[in-house]
Amino acid sequence: LVIQTDEKSDQWVQSVQIRPSSPEVVHHVLVMMLPPGKSARDLNQIDYWAAYAPGNGTHIYADGYGRKLPRGSKLVLSMHYTPNGTATVDQTEIAVQFTKKAPEFEVRTASLVDTDFTIPPGAENHKITATVKLPRDIMILGYFPHSHLRGKAARYEVISRSGKSDILLDVPGYDFNWQLFYEYTKPKSIRRGSTLKYTAWYDNSENNPANPDPTKAVRWGNQTFEEMHLGYVEFVVPRRRN
Repeated sequence: LVIQTDEKSDQWVQSVQIRPSSPEVVHHVLVMMLPPGKSARDLNQIDYWAAYAPGNGTHIYADGYGRKLPRGSKLVLSMHYTPNGTATVDQTEIAVQFTKKAPEFEVRTASLVDTDFTIPPGAENHKITATVKLPRDIMILGYFPHSHLRGKAARYEVISRSGKSDILLDVPGYDFNWQLFYEYTKPKSIRRGSTLKYTAWYDNSENNPANPDPTKAVRWGNQTFEEMHLGYVEFVVPRRRN
């Protein structure tokens, strides 16, 4: 779904809220920003401009931080629905609040993702990992781990250039029904050359009461009965000092 914005000049967004009218069937919403002159082929379907999941639909950025909305941009909504047996109509709304002046930092999103995995039938603690090596210094604002019904736990780590590993965020009890964005009170600085690592554990056993079918292997997919291994990171790039 495409929304053509009609602002007369570039804008900076201080806060954004995504609100489904039928949240019982909305699996999640990813909003991608398409600047003028770009086509849908230029979109990164993983990294978002704004997002909604159960428990996480509103985001307010601190002073000095914001999302850019260039004049003439389109907002492209990837809507994921999960049927519940009843015919349903949904009209999802997006609200934004603009800043009065351009912020110092532009907020961006990156993802640590693995789409090529198989969770064996009956596996109670299956581990999947994704990593990325940083090409530049960044300041991390927060983390948004995403799995489906078999998601059990999640962890973000940073591995320095010397090989030292530190835990950035540990979520021992991931809950698909209440997905949270974990935000720092003060941004975390990470040096260029470091490696970000995202690990999640999955319970595909009969001991998981939410498991649709513990007898089947599970792979990447958009629907709730499938799985995702997706660790979002919101960050900014610090200005270079002379």
